[in-house]
Amino acid sequence: MDFSFFMPARLLVGDNVVRENSALLAGLGTRCLLVTGKSSAKKSGALEDVTAALESHGIPWQVFDGVGQNPLLSACRAAGAAARAFGADFLIGIGGGSPLDAAKGAAIYAANPELTGRDIYDGHKAPALPFALVGTTSGTGSEVTRVAVLTDDETGRKRSVATPDLYARVSLGDPRRYTATLPRRFTVSTALDAVSHSIESYFAKTGTPIHRACAVEALLLLIPALRAIQEPEALPDSDGRQKLYLGSIYAGMAFNGPGLCFPHAMGYFLSEGYGVAHGEACAVFLPQFIELAVREEAQLSSRLLARLGLRKKELCDFIAGLTGDVELPRLTDGELEELLPRWQSSPNIARTPGDFTPEKQRAVLKTLFQ
Repeated sequence: MDFSFFMPARLLVGDNVVRENSALLAGLGTRCLLVTGKSSAKKSGALEDVTAALESHGIPWQVFDGVGQNPLLSACRAAGAAARAFGADFLIGIGGGSPLDAAKGAAIYAANPELTGRDIYDGHKAPALPFALVGTTSGTGSEVTRVAVLTDDETGRKRSVATPDLYARVSLGDPRRYTATLPRRFTVSTALDAVSHSIESYFAKTGTPIHRACAVEALLLLIPALRAIQEPEALPDSDGRQKLYLGSIYAGMAFNGPGLCFPHAMGYFLSEGYGVAHGEACAVFLPQFIELAVREEAQLSSRLLARLGLRKKELCDFIAGLTGDVELPRLTDGELEELLPRWQSSPNIARTPGDFTPEKQRAVLKTLFQ
């Protein structure tokens, strides 16, 4: 079997990991722009740790906290401009998937001031500035991928940028501390994103044995940790937080090469236009994706279900139980038809097992939204 595996990602995980590895951050440059959201970096304690680590080496820093959910290109451009104005020669993204992906986009814009708006999707000449990532959620796996998902201001649609210079020079995780402040809904939603990464990449036509092995390991961590918090008010204990974080990292490694399938492509419109959290927006499609995968990839699905110790219905019911309170829009036939053209050339659709035709896409939409 021919395949390629490339992942030059350095990840350090543990208690007090940022302060104990401050020299790694100091080795990236002499002035630093910190890219964060409005509150999560502060609440988690990660911002305090990062600034203390930089100050211990005499490195000036500045915070750009203008990143929202589903980060906009305009926010990334503004962060890139802020980095140039401050004279930053490296960046650190702190937070969940949105600040981490925004830091990647900002690193490109900082090094390529000629880029305007959506030009970033078409490539860039100068390598992105070096950057580090400090994750405070257990979902996207951005810490170990070359991918940033950024929202086009003009269209409101999310698109991926994926280039080798978007691997972090180093990523640092302290899940027992940094993810401890996450409320239950956000904990579950981000974990469901990691579950989606694992299942989609496992069945992708472009999957490889190494990536599938990572997907299985991710699910062996994520599913038990999520089962432990199925009660409405339950939160993970310290051990559960660590399992969810490690599961999200394995899931990032799983999809970084082969990419994802239709749940991510089709889920985007829910987070773009209806305010559904990204992980939930993808996961609502997972039961139908699993049904399709079992039909199209019998051997792969048998192996996966055997490793998980689950039947197909048990896996689907488990996921549906975690997304049961997601408010899905009711769409007319006309609104459904307007959605279909956006997926005609989607690589996620092409990677989906079998021939996932517009007719099959329409059937999925009708089942969920009518």
